[in-house]
Amino acid sequence: MATTIGDVARRAGVSTATVSRVLSGIGRARPETHARVEAAARELGFRPSDVARSLKRRSTLTLGLIVTDIENPYFPQLVKAVEVAAIAEGYVILLSNADEDREPGPETSYLDLLVERRVDGLIVAASTIGASQGEWLATAPLPAVLVNTAVPGDPLATIVSDNRGGGRAAAQHLLDLGHRRFGYLMPPPRNLDAPERLAGACDALAGAGLVVEGDGSALSIAGGAPTVTGGESAMTTLLDVARPTRPTGIVAYNDLMAIGAMRAIRSRGLRVPADISLVGFDDVAFAAYVEPALTTLRQETAEMGRWAVATLTELIRASGTARPATPRRVVPVHLEIRASTGPPPTG
Repeated sequence: MATTIGDVARRAGVSTATVSRVLSGIGRARPETHARVEAAARELGFRPSDVARSLKRRSTLTLGLIVTDIENPYFPQLVKAVEVAAIAEGYVILLSNADEDREPGPETSYLDLLVERRVDGLIVAASTIGASQGEWLATAPLPAVLVNTAVPGDPLATIVSDNRGGGRAAAQHLLDLGHRRFGYLMPPPRNLDAPERLAGACDALAGAGLVVEGDGSALSIAGGAPTVTGGESAMTTLLDVARPTRPTGIVAYNDLMAIGAMRAIRSRGLRVPADISLVGFDDVAFAAYVEPALTTLRQETAEMGRWAVATLTELIRASGTARPATPRRVVPVHLEIRASTGPPPTG
């Protein structure tokens, strides 16, 4: 049977609280008491728990991770990447899911809660950061790293995907297939990376000599939530508003919206990609398994998780000293061509 803190207390003739204080380095004990406790622990082969050792170091070896929509398959992929990287560094993850649809959002209360739980640092992976959350993070009492989001005007360490480059690649792929009438499925303004993805698509269309604003625009935009239901609603709007010159190439903000768009297209008796081609963004786990398999932009989720943890642990180790520069890294995305894209219909 393993030796317990109670065994050490009995051998040393002190309380378990005294043993805990001595071995964790918290509080003061008389030198003779300190020596008795350490001798008893040594004789019994007692090893202090990780919690006790972490208290002595003023560290819990815990990282807080906040995501904004755990139901979106992108976020579990990121959580797994962060957890694997954290375990390799000797840390565990305390996960909080902040529902981005609640107004005002709960991110600030989660931030306060994680500080109260004595996490050593924070990773925030959010589609949006509100004003109060941004103010909190700008003066955060512990190191923090952002993933695919930003606090305007504050140099927090940040890693983001090349959203503009991804939007450009999506539209260019459709242009190369021969499409000339486009649609973009846009989430609400709080999704910070959406404008960059749209701007990239516009870059490609303008580069091909197409009008992207005003009369005669080759691009129609419809809004919806960044979900399957939102994508279906946005695509339905495009099909209703753009008749009879409906778009033949659709770029969706994310894979969920693209999959919802498939439902709307089929409900009108149209086919993907024979009538309308679709490109998503994220390459979530099941994007390759829907029918037809979804062409999409793959984010380097594992690399982003590794970088976030490595950067955060470096900041933690530097706490109390001159901190390293707070970097910003942009990670390329990669076009995965599957069966949801093809040439536009003739005629």
